[in-house]
Amino acid sequence: MRKYSDKFLDQSNKLKKAKVGFEFEFYLKDLSYYKTLEVLNKDLDPVKVWGFRKYHSNFTPDENNFKIEPDLSGGSNMVELVTGPLSFYDAKYYLIKILKFIQNYGYTNDKSSIHFNLSFDDDDMDLNDLNILKLILNTDEDEIYRSYPSRKGNVYAKSVKGIIPFKEYDFFNIQIIVVKNNIRLPNDKYYGINFTNITNSKESQRLEFRYIGGKDYEKNTGQLIYFLERFIINVYDCVDKNFNTEDINKLEEYLEENITKYKNLSNYNNFIVDFPTIQIQIDQINDYDVISAYYYKIYKKIYELIESTDDLSDCIINYITTTQMMEIVDGDIKTTSTISGYDMINCKVSGIYDDCFFIGCEINNSQLTKCKLQNTDADNTKILNCNVESSTLKNCYFMDGYLNGDMMGGVYRSGKLGPYATMDSEVKVVTDYDNFFDTKFEIDGEKGLDKGSIKQFGKKIWNI
Repeated sequence: MRKYSDKFLDQSNKLKKAKVGFEFEFYLKDLSYYKTLEVLNKDLDPVKVWGFRKYHSNFTPDENNFKIEPDLSGGSNMVELVTGPLSFYDAKYYLIKILKFIQNYGYTNDKSSIHFNLSFDDDDMDLNDLNILKLILNTDEDEIYRSYPSRKGNVYAKSVKGIIPFKEYDFFNIQIIVVKNNIRLPNDKYYGINFTNITNSKESQRLEFRYIGGKDYEKNTGQLIYFLERFIINVYDCVDKNFNTEDINKLEEYLEENITKYKNLSNYNNFIVDFPTIQIQIDQINDYDVISAYYYKIYKKIYELIESTDDLSDCIINYITTTQMMEIVDGDIKTTSTISGYDMINCKVSGIYDDCFFIGCEINNSQLTKCKLQNTDADNTKILNCNVESSTLKNCYFMDGYLNGDMMGGVYRSGKLGPYATMDSEVKVVTDYDNFFDTKFEIDGEKGLDKGSIKQFGKKIWNI
């Protein structure tokens, strides 16, 4: 009989050196917040579980103290349970316990995920020595997507293969050390592997694996344990390790495919053949000679758009020569990577966008940062530091922006309201001082205690 738990028995010397922390995203069924804490503290004893209203509270979990708080990325009813770093065998124990809790009292959907935060409790295993390119090449994303198909193309867990540079090269036979030295790690966390914390001090460094999630992820414990062990071994085998022949072959295959695609798109005639339903215009002029004259200036931006979206077609791409801005008109756009610096007009969009202008669009299940919205409808979207004019937001999370439109449902976190802003009674207005679980804090300046440290529960809700 094939069992997930037997897969890596001969690798226990690597696994036992790992430190693992978890972030579980899920929805509660019927439990009140107080009852949730009561059950969790009973089930996870001797670990204490603390609860907060604040999204991404400042409380840092450790091996003896976990936390649960709202995760507004999935709507006002999603919660996130975060553990501290645990030894490998303790991590497996609490993983099984928490998955059982979710099975009994919660549920998951396609917005839900579980994140593994990995490091090593070994002086010789420093993530500053991680061979990043080797880890990327040896991460089998196809295997992950076969088990969690809804995560493929997810903008919150983008493929790490896209981190490998190729646009700078005109040929395929490139030394692996050249590619390694040209990798620029992204400054956002929304990749299947989040590398942003590997250069921290030894005590706080970690790799975050974000690939896994989707509806009912909690119901296959064996599969989750398999991928946890697979990720640990992959990382272990890439710390202070050199490339081998297999790595080189994988890199050459990747570069050949992507350089070919990139170079092919540099020719306008090739673009017409490959994307017959996308019309390119220059200042709204659809003339072959005019477009050919400008194409060499804009094809990199066009390539970036096509590579960052899922099956882009049936739209107009208009380049404005005076502002050097690019407009996308009448598109149905789903991003696979963050899109920055485009104007979207009469489009249906979903995904992650930064510094874009949306006019007359329909936005759904997205995250917008530093964007402008005008005459646009947004639904189930995180809107961060954006300017919203004459638009309607439904079940959105709004923070640090200017709202001069209608908001129905969702969460208003912070920002400024314009003269024509309206909110209905379903909007939840939250602040740093609200608290789901009535947790008390020490007052700033009390002797011997730091600001924000936990003092006690306001109500005693269990007896253990």
